[in-house]
Amino acid sequence: MKVYTVIPISRGINQETLTYFGPDTVPLGSLVSIPLRKKSQYAIVIDEAPVPENKSEIKSSTFTLKKIGKVVNEHFLPKAFFDAASRTAHYYGAPTGSILQNMIPSFVLENGAKITSVIQIKTTSTKPEVLVIQDTDQERFAQYKGFIRGEFAKHSSVFFCLPTLEDIRQAKKTLEKGIEKYTCILHSGLSKKELLEAIELISNETHPILIIGTPPFLSIARKGLGSIVLDRENSRSYRTLTRPYIDIRVFVKYFAEHSGIKLLLGDLMLSIDTLWRQKNDEYIELFPLKFRTLTSAECLKVDMKLPKGKFEESFRVLSRELEALIDKTTEDNERLFIFSARKGLAPTTVCGDCGQVVTCKQCGAPITLYKRKDENIFMCNHCGEKRDTLERCTHCDSWKLQTLGIGAELIEEEIRKRFPNSTVFRIDKDVVKTDKQARTIMRKFEETPGSILVGTEMALLYMEESIENIAVGSIDSLFSLPDFRINEKILYILLTLRTRAQKVFIIQTRNGNEKILDYALKGNVVDFYRDEIEERKKFSYPPYSTFVKLTIEGKRNIVEPEFDSVTEYLQEFEPAPFESANLSARGNVVLNILFRFKATDWPHKEFLKKIITLPRHIMVKVDPESLL
Repeated sequence: MKVYTVIPISRGINQETLTYFGPDTVPLGSLVSIPLRKKSQYAIVIDEAPVPENKSEIKSSTFTLKKIGKVVNEHFLPKAFFDAASRTAHYYGAPTGSILQNMIPSFVLENGAKITSVIQIKTTSTKPEVLVIQDTDQERFAQYKGFIRGEFAKHSSVFFCLPTLEDIRQAKKTLEKGIEKYTCILHSGLSKKELLEAIELISNETHPILIIGTPPFLSIARKGLGSIVLDRENSRSYRTLTRPYIDIRVFVKYFAEHSGIKLLLGDLMLSIDTLWRQKNDEYIELFPLKFRTLTSAECLKVDMKLPKGKFEESFRVLSRELEALIDKTTEDNERLFIFSARKGLAPTTVCGDCGQVVTCKQCGAPITLYKRKDENIFMCNHCGEKRDTLERCTHCDSWKLQTLGIGAELIEEEIRKRFPNSTVFRIDKDVVKTDKQARTIMRKFEETPGSILVGTEMALLYMEESIENIAVGSIDSLFSLPDFRINEKILYILLTLRTRAQKVFIIQTRNGNEKILDYALKGNVVDFYRDEIEERKKFSYPPYSTFVKLTIEGKRNIVEPEFDSVTEYLQEFEPAPFESANLSARGNVVLNILFRFKATDWPHKEFLKKIITLPRHIMVKVDPESLL
């Protein structure tokens, strides 16, 4: 009999390790089931000790030592995977078990006893190289094909990481040509049968394999894995939306490092952080990076802001140039995609007399105007509250409420009104609920000459082909978001749209002086990078620093004393406390504390020691997307 230290694979446990007893035959690294909170949970065994050495401790403990349920798999995780999870946990100030819960698919846990393909990767003391590639999708994937075949020639398998299921589906169609027998996909949308078939191929095939999957399936390692490709490196889809709030790209980098294998990062435009590291010789170019993208399309910026002293009778949604493009699309049997940064009719409603923003009565977030059946309604995209539009300003009691901004629904409505004979489709989260629905709409659009598609970023995921004409119907609302990376996101979206336009690319805006719009029209990444990195250096933003934001939510009289106490507790780290402008979804106040560390000082050992002791209801975000 022995006493075992285990790491529970669960988000809800604030302790790093727990202790159980069991038979002498449980190997370190085993996946075991444990009794926890009246349920059976999975855990990883990380340490052991003979019972006699712990008898006095056991007798004096205030809790009853429980027995391990059963050993599910004696060799469950590659050591490199566990080490990467532990290091990621340290980086984000989270328990290792919560990282494992995020990074091990439920299928892998539930079928742990059946999965025999997990093979330990031989680690090396030599730090592997990180390669980077920046080019259009077409050119980048052509280079990936050469890279994969080069790895195969070295008898090395390749894991190709992507953030979404649709990315995986499209990448498979491109990359598997000529190596179909040696290509498999791994993602949560597959059936149990499909997953087991993929694992069987990974286990038994002696030829090198190309695995295209989401990062959590790195938990199923393969002997001979020689490199990882992480494409769409600049995608925010790699960030988790629930606790623990982590960037999965950080885990992948750690996994590659601990495995001793190459990592290749690629995108149309790499993140500013990655470009900075390449400029500082931390990363190596696989091919010379493309900082200027070419296009055959005519590129045009339309400034819809009227000269001083001039007015229009009504707010114009479609510029005259875009209306002319719609006419041309119909006459020439081409296709037109119109991008909108926001869904709904209008993202914001304000009082025309006092300027007060109309907000949600439940959570305080700005409400959005939508059309439902034959009437307009206000709906909160944050908490879902709905109400009619017949109301006065809460500040000055005025009836003069005005909508600001352009949403996808408003663009579609305007096109149908002004061009009743046009065929119009729309893809956003209001009209599309499944991948199948989105693919069906996209296929109909592609097969219908003279048609128009209106869509948000969601539509870009399903756009496999280039399109004759592309217009940006609305992007201005993004400039006001409190995110220091927002310019990077805007340029990334605009470059993606520009590279997919064959004949005409139009940006209509009321912020015509924004330099970023000119950079996008010219495909000019190099000057944008110079401006952006200089700005970040000036204000000590990442990659020159690491931000940590603590958030406490609740009733003011309850959370304010705790907020003051936490601020005092962390006083040595120069906290910057502030209150969020909006209430939470439950109508509570949201109090925040922001910390800034030099990039070279993170992870900060002493700071992490302290925040790990904080109550679980205090939200901790390392490298948050929004500072406010």
